[in-house]
Amino acid sequence: MKLRRRKKVVLALGAGGARGLAHIGVIRALKEEGVPIDAIAGISFGAIIGALYSLYLDIDTVEDKLREYMASPLFQETSESMSLPQPDRALGFLEKIQATLKKGYFYSRALRRQSVITPETFVLHIRELVDDHGFHDLNIPFRCSSVDLITGHPIIFSDGPLITALQASCATPGFFPPVSLHGMLLADGGVAEMMPVFLAKTFRPDYIIGVDVTREIESIVEEQELHHSLDVVFRSYDITRDFANVYTNREVDCVIRPNIGSYHWSDFKCFDLYMQEGYQAAKARAPEIRKRIFWFGG
Repeated sequence: MKLRRRKKVVLALGAGGARGLAHIGVIRALKEEGVPIDAIAGISFGAIIGALYSLYLDIDTVEDKLREYMASPLFQETSESMSLPQPDRALGFLEKIQATLKKGYFYSRALRRQSVITPETFVLHIRELVDDHGFHDLNIPFRCSSVDLITGHPIIFSDGPLITALQASCATPGFFPPVSLHGMLLADGGVAEMMPVFLAKTFRPDYIIGVDVTREIESIVEEQELHHSLDVVFRSYDITRDFANVYTNREVDCVIRPNIGSYHWSDFKCFDLYMQEGYQAAKARAPEIRKRIFWFGG
């Protein structure tokens, strides 16, 4: 009897900023366990990890490249400009943006332009990672998505230069500039779905492994945290997003959720922690995944 593969497996790597570094650990564990990855769908930072792995097919190379990038003066300077005062260090991704807006931290910049980071700097960041490679250079199929702010429609990238696709998929509203392309104004794919389940389905897979690196919603103390109408609006949006995540997660065959607590989206200093948690979470689910994607035949 031989162990035979019977299902096409697609990996869906979700958005979450620095928390997305957990995707490295997930991929490493899946490869060690012999779980095949036939294609990758990625959103935001998940798109960066997915593109790099699809290009090199070596997770150690992906890790080394990201470490080198994050040690560069370009990344350090930009990361510093986006940091908040110490009391806000524990906030999650959307909470981080909310606190920034409410404190007026980038208020003067917001009045003058669409993003904190200039378009020119944003291009430099993405080029640092993927150079001039295109989808035709990839060794396994990869797709990422964005959202057109003009029509509200999701936009899927599956060909052309990687730099354009990743710019659009990673354009975090308010921080990174939207990308103008063919009459569209493209923003972070996480605006539509934090884990790219419906994007993964475009590959017509038999089995989808989703990696969710979002932060779970937590209870708050009303009298301390809902002082103003904006507090109510932002809290309502958080709840809407959390409910959407619940239903999205039901659309995949397996969800890997690394235990990375409340670390916020721009805290890249916890690189090793994110990777380790991603690795452990994937290792725990690997036996179940193998049972569902392999079969024994003569």
